[in-house]
Formats: sequence, C-alpha cells, structure tokens
Amino acid sequence: MMREGVRLDRVRGGRQKYKRCLETGNTVISHLLLTEPAPLAANQDNSTSDSSLRTLLTLCDLLNRELLVLIGWAKQIPGFSELSLVDQMSLLQSGWMEALLVDVAWRSQATGEELMFAGNLPLDEAQCRAAGLADVYEAVRHLTVRYRAMKLSPDEVVTLKAMALANSDADPVDCLDSLQRFQDGLHEALQEYESTRREQNRTGRLLMSLPLLRQTADRAVQALLRMHHQHGIPIHKLLLEMLNAKA
Repeated sequence: MMREGVRLDRVRGGRQKYKRCLETGNTVISHLLLTEPAPLAANQDNSTSDSSLRTLLTLCDLLNRELLVLIGWAKQIPGFSELSLVDQMSLLQSGWMEALLVDVAWRSQATGEELMFAGNLPLDEAQCRAAGLADVYEAVRHLTVRYRAMKLSPDEVVTLKAMALANSDADPVDCLDSLQRFQDGLHEALQEYESTRREQNRTGRLLMSLPLLRQTADRAVQALLRMHHQHGIPIHKLLLEMLNAKA
C-alpha cells in the first residue's frame, strides 16, 4: 500500500484518481447489495406420494421462480441494461445457472452436509441420490467447500453472481465493445473492493473459482435435462427453454 501511495503521488491527480476508482467500485457493489433479491421459499409439491418425485417437482418449481427473479435482477446490474437485447439474452442463457448456484453454495456453507436450495428446502446426499441428483450434490458440495475456505463476504457473493453472468461464454455477441465495458466495470469494482481488504491476490483467487462454478452449473443443467427426457419429469416452459439454451 505504501509503494502504491508513493507511485500515485508522482502522478498529477493520482491520489484523487485512486479515490474516484474506490468510490466507483464501492458504488457498484453497494448497488448490487441493495438490489439483491430476497431469497424465495420452496412451494412443497403435494401432487404425488413419491418422496423423490416430490423433491424434483418442488425443486423445478423453485428454480423456475428463481429464474424469473434473476432476470429482473440482471437488469439492475450496473451496465447490463446498456447492452443490446441480443447480448442481454445471450448472457442470461449462458450464465443463469451459475448465478443461482452461487446463492445455493453460499447458503449451504453453515449446514454441514446439506445443500440449502431454499431456506425450507435442505437436501442431503441421500435425498439427492434418491432423486437422481447425486452428481449435482457432489459438484455443489465441492463448490460450497471452496467458498467456505475462501470465507466470502456478502459483497463478494453478489459481485461473483454478477461476474458469473458477465463472463459466461455467451454466443452470439452482438457488440463486443459494450460487453467488454460491462465486464471491465465489474472486474474493476471487485479489484477496488479487494484493495480495501489488503489480502494479496484475492481477486485472482475469486476469479479462478469461476471455472469450477461453470462446471458445476453444466452438471446441474445436464442432470435436470436427463430427468426430464429419460424420466418424464415435468419442467416449466421457461425453465426448460433456458436449460436447453445452456445445454
């Protein structure tokens, strides 16, 4: 920090520029915290006496409603609404599951072996296995352990969600320059936030968790589609469209 301060003092307006960057970064993350949606509760499906099927139906209904909330939330991420509609849709189709799983992993950090898909929907390994989601359980637990070890702050969680959406492998890209500005804005906000924590290379470690998040999301998408196609599990139209778009 001292070396950085000396360097900035040698540049005209350097310290003021650094202060402006900090304020910009804090404003972005503060906005993300303020617009973070309240967690949804699961609506227990009672249409069947089969407990495993009931779990799947309850989970799919929850994901469908969370997806609707996520779409509304994405529009409030600084810079997202400045993208073309094509790029907005591409990012959502590519990164929606990643953003949702950040929340699941974050909620599950203090629950031992259960995954908290909602506050009233904890699922342990046996329940996931019985529902045909054993690979999803394993992948999300791995992600949860990774986040727990990093001791994420709420500021980092909301920023990771936004970055998971921004850095998805969206295709097609309508305006690369606008997308790059959107990504850069979030990246700079995270860097400035981490500079206040004085933990060396933390930004890099957070960004290096994104590939694991993507792998976890891909496994979840494939598992849900498999349950739909092979076992006839009904899935809401919007959720099915987004699963197919990401597959």
